[in-house]
Amino acid sequence: MDSKTPSERWKALLTVMPQRSEVLKFFHFYRVTAYPFNPILADIDRFESDLCIYLDAHASGELRDPEKITDRWATDKSIGHVSLLLATLAAGAHYSDTEYLERLELSNDFARRSFHALRLANFLFRPSLDIIQALLILGNTLQNMGQSDAAWALLGTTIRLAQTMGLHTERSTVHWPEQVRMKARTLWSTIVWQDSLLCLCYDRPPIVSVTGWSLASSFFERQDLSFAEVMHFLCRISLDIIRSETLSVAELDQAVEGLQRLDDVHQRGLPYLRSRGNCTTLQQHLEHLALRMHTSFCVSVFCRPAMKQSTPQPFLPHAGILRARAKGSLIDASKAFLDFQALSTVPLRSWSMVHTVLSSTLLLCIWEETRSDPECRHLQQKVIDVFSSSNSSTNDDGPSFSESDSPWLSDRHIRALVTLRSALEREQETGATETENWAGMASNVPQVGPGPIGYIDMLDPFDVSPVTYLDSIMNLPMFDYTQENGFL
Repeated sequence: MDSKTPSERWKALLTVMPQRSEVLKFFHFYRVTAYPFNPILADIDRFESDLCIYLDAHASGELRDPEKITDRWATDKSIGHVSLLLATLAAGAHYSDTEYLERLELSNDFARRSFHALRLANFLFRPSLDIIQALLILGNTLQNMGQSDAAWALLGTTIRLAQTMGLHTERSTVHWPEQVRMKARTLWSTIVWQDSLLCLCYDRPPIVSVTGWSLASSFFERQDLSFAEVMHFLCRISLDIIRSETLSVAELDQAVEGLQRLDDVHQRGLPYLRSRGNCTTLQQHLEHLALRMHTSFCVSVFCRPAMKQSTPQPFLPHAGILRARAKGSLIDASKAFLDFQALSTVPLRSWSMVHTVLSSTLLLCIWEETRSDPECRHLQQKVIDVFSSSNSSTNDDGPSFSESDSPWLSDRHIRALVTLRSALEREQETGATETENWAGMASNVPQVGPGPIGYIDMLDPFDVSPVTYLDSIMNLPMFDYTQENGFL
């Protein structure tokens, strides 16, 4: 992957380096809007200091002459840093205040340039801490732009590169300088954060492990955990929850234990994270609501063993407790999203938060304990209204959710919105009974994307659990591999 000559690499690098105007406009959006809720940069202060060095070099003319190689910017380390800077600009552009089409074009352009810089740095053969961070931010940006399958695949490569460097174990970094060791530790925790949340959303096995790094004993005693610290711990707990294929007593016991650990770490967060009444600044309100969304989603996932049956199973211990916690978490996730989007664009442009609210409201719609609840129906309608007002395309039948009209949503999320609207419309317009409404949802969900046609139609709503029905919508493969039996 190396360029043929240093001159060729230098000329290629100059074509992708960010301009001063691009840095000044879009890094601000990354720093203020994206970073606080997904702090991938392991040392934000050092990065900003290096950013000033880059701007000084750009202003001095070091990065202009294609015939004159500047030694300090032509190294693998410097090019890796340029790729990281471009990745932050891609994320910043996604959260910027520009119109959607321009925002999409800008994010894609910065991402392409960042990937090109990664190739120039020979990232597969010579990974670095900056390169790992760039890959994480690029993957998260792809995910937020609706390309969650590509983000999932890229995360696998990123994790393997991080393991190649030894970031996954403390003993691999024991001879590193202390400052670099702490940066490596923070970076691996961020990788755990990314992998665990994607695995929870996709219901897939994780790659990462948390056993290689031990937590300081003081961490378990502190009562002032920040948003990022609570999130890191929440993700560690999530990795310990193994969802088996059968509804067993052991699985329910494990779910209850996970909930207890989750409640404990949440109660040790800063006061404003525990109660919105303690929030005094806008940022505190936003972090409180973001944590509520993530926590509620994790609680609902932990409680899914009790929702695997369409009807309650009173003979199973803890089933009643888990179903009550599940209902509360689904409602709270929807409420937190509605409050969050009233204050910020972050939840509507963050894939994980969109996934949380759509999976939560969808379960409220199809679970027998909540689908007749007036409060739950009201929440479903309000969530649909939020996405409708964010969708620029409407027709005579109201807001439309299609692949062409809502390119900022993934195909799975469009399917979830269509399902929700279908159920509510049948109830409001035709006065359908609960049974008709539930059974008719499958036939009214149009196929979005090239997935296998008719899969949902084959499901009998009375023979499957709400969780299975949710997976049939959210985790349906987007590609039909049944025809791949020949070259043409």
